[in-house]
Amino acid sequence: MVKVLIIEDDESLYRMYSTEMGLSGFKVVWHNKGNGVVDKAKTENPNIILLDIILPDKDGLHILKELKSDPLTKKVPVIMLTNFGSDANVREALENGAEDFLLKYKIVPAEIVQKIRDILKV
Repeated sequence: MVKVLIIEDDESLYRMYSTEMGLSGFKVVWHNKGNGVVDKAKTENPNIILLDIILPDKDGLHILKELKSDPLTKKVPVIMLTNFGSDANVREALENGAEDFLLKYKIVPAEIVQKIRDILKV
């Protein structure tokens, strides 16, 4: 079973994503702040992480760097899922190991599920 860790502070978005993922047979775990993401990833051992950039207490791009520098989480694929798709954000995310960079307002949950399937080859 695919386990997805969603790092998203907006509960309504989390519910929308998790509903579609649950219907697709994925197990979903939620973390709604930036602090503690690496520890949560180590504890939950997800197959993939969806990471927002704007979080209440820490920047998602900084969290991405932390995840990719930790030996226990560096191989977990990370998809940035945000509304802030400046060229600089996209470039920084991809240069620091993100698998993809998706804009929330341009994608529906079913497309995210397909993207996860494509990345994990499941």
